[in-house]
Amino acid sequence: MSAKRTYTEIRPVAVLAGLIILLTSCSTERRLAHEYQTQKSDASIMLILPDIIYKAGFKVPDSINPDSLTKNERKSILLNYTDLIKNIDDTIFTEGYGSGMAYGLRQLGYKVYRDQNIHEFLGNGNRQIILNLAQVELEEFYTPIRDESRFSDEDIYRYEFYITSVNINTWHEVTGLNHNDSVMQVLFKSHTASDRYDAGFRYFAISGEVKYMYSIDSLTVFDLYEAARNTGYLNAFNFHNYLLNEYISKNMPQGSIPLRRFEFDRISGKLRLSRGEGFIRLE
Repeated sequence: MSAKRTYTEIRPVAVLAGLIILLTSCSTERRLAHEYQTQKSDASIMLILPDIIYKAGFKVPDSINPDSLTKNERKSILLNYTDLIKNIDDTIFTEGYGSGMAYGLRQLGYKVYRDQNIHEFLGNGNRQIILNLAQVELEEFYTPIRDESRFSDEDIYRYEFYITSVNINTWHEVTGLNHNDSVMQVLFKSHTASDRYDAGFRYFAISGEVKYMYSIDSLTVFDLYEAARNTGYLNAFNFHNYLLNEYISKNMPQGSIPLRRFEFDRISGKLRLSRGEGFIRLE
């Protein structure tokens, strides 16, 4: 009985102690996050873009058996069956991505340079970071859209159609020149652009018929160039959030680790607890 009573008496104290530790840790993380926000203007970023992008098609026509083809044959033939990415100009796409990313980083307060400004880059800021867009891959494929509806207790109506989607996969190599972040890190992120559509079942009371009606606003090559700029812009904020949380992690009190991740909300302009995945750091 005494052991049980002792456990009951200690438990609220243990909970309170844990809560104090949690609040203290969150307070430290938030202080460090605000601290980084005031220091980031000292950072200069060299943005390097690739000369080519990789393209992969996954729209397999019924007339082709992919298993009967070699890897190179499959890649070439399936790319030819794509509607969009086979027509993408690599330079226009990567320059659009770089333009969006540079604009976002400058909005956040960083100094951004391209490789033709290497000497200016090296002479500015107390912290130089090389951000190399090491690889871009476009994947074109069909996405199934499935819908169902019930117009009576007995009948369920189902319909399926397909839209075109394109994954924009990006790998970024990050290296610092004159600080403790000289070990290269690889960051990955994927965004998807898809056809827009309007669809739904319609019930015609007079005839008792149920029809499925849909319209598709198909992606164009121009839409993908615009998606490249938007993706670069969004990844500028993902990169900022990566640097922000790296700063928090490296400046926590000895023996402490961050319990929360923070992000900069580009809409409100404020720091908040992270709601998204952001960049994936590859080991």
